[in-house]
Amino acid sequence: MTSSPASRAPASGLREAELARAESELSTQESRLAEQVTRALADAALLSSRLDAARSALALAHQEPDADPQLGEQASRLQASSVPSLDVEAAREKALEAREKALEARKRMGLEVQAALRIQQEQAAKVARAVTDAEAALKQHEATQARAKARQQEAAKARQAELAKAAQVAREKGQSLPTPPAAPSRSTSSEGADARRNGRVRMHTSIDMRSDSNFFTGFSMDISEGGVFIATVDAVTRGTQVELDFTLPGGRPMKVTGVVRWVREANPKMPELMPGVGVQFTGLPEEVASVISSFVTTRDPMFYPD
Repeated sequence: MTSSPASRAPASGLREAELARAESELSTQESRLAEQVTRALADAALLSSRLDAARSALALAHQEPDADPQLGEQASRLQASSVPSLDVEAAREKALEAREKALEARKRMGLEVQAALRIQQEQAAKVARAVTDAEAALKQHEATQARAKARQQEAAKARQAELAKAAQVAREKGQSLPTPPAAPSRSTSSEGADARRNGRVRMHTSIDMRSDSNFFTGFSMDISEGGVFIATVDAVTRGTQVELDFTLPGGRPMKVTGVVRWVREANPKMPELMPGVGVQFTGLPEEVASVISSFVTTRDPMFYPD
C-alpha cells in the first residue's frame, strides 16, 4: 500500500528536527574548538618569544668569567627545544569542502521541492475546480428537487382545499360528499363484500409519494385520529368495519383496523380524482403510528373535515 504525502510528512519532519539539533550541537562544538585553537596559537607565540629571550639571556650570562656552569647546560637544553606547531589548516580545508558540498546539495533539494510544489499546486487546483463544479451541480439538483417538491405540496394543499370546500358546501346543502369518477385502481383493491372475516372487510393498499391512496387527517391534524383513503372502485358502505393491510416504501406490510367514515364516489366533473373510501383508524398501534408519522413528513396527508 502506497503511503500518502501526509503520512510521510511526520517522519521526514522528525528527521529534519534531529538533523537541525545535530547541526546546532556541531556548530557549538566548532565554535569552542576555534576558540581553543586561537588560544593555543597565542600561547605558542608567547612561548616562542619567551624561548628566544631565554636563549639570548643564557648566551650572554654564559660568556661572563664567573658564570655558573649550569647556565651552559640550560642554554644547551633550550637550544634543543622548540615550540610545537599547531597545523589545523588541512582539517579545516576538508571541513569547508564538506560544507560547500552540503550547501550545494541543499540548494538542489530546494529547487526540486519548488518544482514538486508547483506540480502539486496545479493538480490540486484542477481537483478543486472539479469539486466546485460538482458542488454547484449538486446544489442546482437540490434546488430543482426542492422546487418540484414545493409544487407537489402546493398542488396537494390546493387539492385538499378544494375537497374541504366541496365537503362544506355539500354539508350545508345536506348532500353527500362530491367524489371523483370511476377509474381503474392502480394501487389497491378490496376482496369484495363476500371476503369478510369476523364481520369485517379485508382490504389491501400500497402508499407511496405518487399513489392515489394516502393518509388523511381532520382539523386536529393528529394522524392517530385520522385514517387512510383507499383508492378503489369496489363499493364499501359507510360504517363497515375494515381490516387493512398496507405497505410503505421500503417497509414491511402493516395491519390496522378501522371503519369506513366517508366514500368518494365517481364524479364526471372531477375525473382527476380517484374514487375510494376513507377508513378511520379504530386501533392504531404505537409502532405503526410512529412509522406513519415519519412518512407524512415526506408527503402531506389529505384533509377531510371531522
